Amino acid sequence: MNKKDTGSFYTPESLIKYMTSFIHTRICPSSILEPSAGDGRFVNELNAFHSKITLVESEKEKVDILRKKYGSNCDVYNSDFIAFSLQNTDTYDLIIGNPPYIPKKKVAKEQVYASEKLIDHFNLDKEVFQNLWVSFVLASIKSLSQQGAIFFVLPFEFLQVQYAEKLRLFLEERFNTIEIITFEDRVFQEIEQDICLVYMTNEVEAKPYIQYTTLTNPKKPVRLFQSKIMRNKPLKKWSNCILNDEETEKLKDLASKYPLVSSFGDISPGIVTGANSFFILSKTNLDNLIVPSENNIPIISKSSTLSRLLVLRKEDFDAICGDKARTHLLLLSGLKYCNFSDTLKQYIKSGEDQKINEQYKCSKRKRWYDVPIIKKGKVCFFKRYDSIPRVIINQADIHTTDIAYNIRFDTQYDPSSFAFCFYNSLTLALCEYNGRFYGGGVEELVPTEFKGLPIPYRLISKEAIDKLDRMFRNTKTGIDEAINYVDSLVLSELTPDEKGFLQDVRKRYLERRLKNV
Repeated sequence: MNKKDTGSFYTPESLIKYMTSFIHTRICPSSILEPSAGDGRFVNELNAFHSKITLVESEKEKVDILRKKYGSNCDVYNSDFIAFSLQNTDTYDLIIGNPPYIPKKKVAKEQVYASEKLIDHFNLDKEVFQNLWVSFVLASIKSLSQQGAIFFVLPFEFLQVQYAEKLRLFLEERFNTIEIITFEDRVFQEIEQDICLVYMTNEVEAKPYIQYTTLTNPKKPVRLFQSKIMRNKPLKKWSNCILNDEETEKLKDLASKYPLVSSFGDISPGIVTGANSFFILSKTNLDNLIVPSENNIPIISKSSTLSRLLVLRKEDFDAICGDKARTHLLLLSGLKYCNFSDTLKQYIKSGEDQKINEQYKCSKRKRWYDVPIIKKGKVCFFKRYDSIPRVIINQADIHTTDIAYNIRFDTQYDPSSFAFCFYNSLTLALCEYNGRFYGGGVEELVPTEFKGLPIPYRLISKEAIDKLDRMFRNTKTGIDEAINYVDSLVLSELTPDEKGFLQDVRKRYLERRLKNV
């Protein structure tokens, strides 16, 4: 098995030294548990506490090494930690380590079963368990003494992903003290995703808080940033602790002045094909299949195919429709099979040979190759983006796949004005606040998050819309210059300090998200 399968990315010594020095300033544990001991690299630093140390490791070869090396002063158990926690009745003052990061689909069946028992023990939703580190967190809580502390290296996604939201809320109810530590420099060079340190305990008579700290790196931990949330708990995303209570309240107060995206009309994701590589083809490939013109429709399946622009015109779409560009959807609904060309029948057969007909979305259809059509939008918002969200005025009247949310407006609203107004500092800051990001710094908003964005809408002149379009198309024009132009027209009622605050919030999120890109 490779490292990704086992989640075995060993903790750098500098990080272990930082973690143990952090603990020395917080608690004096009499008993310590390391639930994923690996090669025992935490032990040397933990010995400084002069406490009883328990090590748990699932791999027999590693256990033999641990017993040989540390058996004289550590209890070493050859066990899966989740199973260990269900059987063991001892509790520990400090549970510290770097649990394995393994997606549920790669977790052994017995571990899944044990994890589900653990989830039942805490009356949590089974959807919480999407990765093995979740089980380690819960198993540690079960094994923790009353005043004990957990200190784990966790993937940064823990702070923000939707599936862990209920877990975060559960932890906020369980612990009055939660400290999150992130680093400006990448700590694990061999993995794409960022990590964070999460320290949880119950301080005596302490008011509940979540503290967020950013340091340079574990070797030279210079504090770059710190904020604390006390009044705005519970938080949907712990990554939003990048703002303190006052900043959070100010952002929400400014947002409350404006209508939400959901109030402007009907919004839905684009077309779901179930197999883009099969159904979305180049014009040349469709011609080779001898498909009638009404059975292929122009479509955007990747936002990266579009250059920077605000208004998508027909000539812009035509410019990306080269011989090999996948820009057309094979639409067979309403076309009888007996009228299929021989080459089209062969193509359908090739899809069945590849078992595309057995894929989830396709298998639910009466004819697996009949892709249901979703209405186009006057404006399209691409749900994933890098430095800035992509909102286009769909003047070319093109379909999209579900990479975009399509907006069909109520009659009192002007779609072009909406798209223009979207690019203001408040809405863009709330995109960062509401969304979550993944490896490579790509941000994503799910439909409910997009619909919950505030829009300071007002009617915008065609001249201003065309100017913003030109600014986007001109690669020499900086994004900040374009945003400042929008702010000058749609946030004119805000003070310079308020606009400066919103710009600072957006940039703070952006710098963190794109720091290693």
